[in-house]
Amino acid sequence: MREVVVNRQIVPDTWVRFSPEQSEAGGDRLYRLEEWLAVRAQAREGRVGLWVETDQEPEALRPYLPEVALIAIHIDSFTDGRGHSLGRLLREVYGYRGEIRAVGDVIQDTVNELERCGFNGFSPRPGETADHLLRGLGLFSEAYQISVERPEPLFRRRLSHRSGG
Repeated sequence: MREVVVNRQIVPDTWVRFSPEQSEAGGDRLYRLEEWLAVRAQAREGRVGLWVETDQEPEALRPYLPEVALIAIHIDSFTDGRGHSLGRLLREVYGYRGEIRAVGDVIQDTVNELERCGFNGFSPRPGETADHLLRGLGLFSEAYQISVERPEPLFRRRLSHRSGG
């Protein structure tokens, strides 16, 4: 079974992309929004996730966020920053607390920044391994800029630390 990184742990990937040709017998399924809307009323077993492209408007996802356990953001190229923005919007503006997983062109050099933007899941591209991605998450111990987890820049954190606050 394919392995992914979730919350800085290597775990088996239980998610399968939905296909109308496949049986809906059960399991954790990833749907495009339009696919999910078409089958949403049907009974099923397993968790539901949404497969999202980087040009997806997050507002369209808002009504369904409480229903989904995973949002998989497909990154066509590691040089495309729209996935970073989408992850950050889902966390900070829309309050999504489930797993946000980077899929597609996910490499060791980008996972640290993706995590700072709210991603907590990473699916390695072909040729990468989950272990390699996990090592990428530990490459930096500090960042100057703000992030989802650290809303203050480094200089303010240092000032606060010096003043005892």
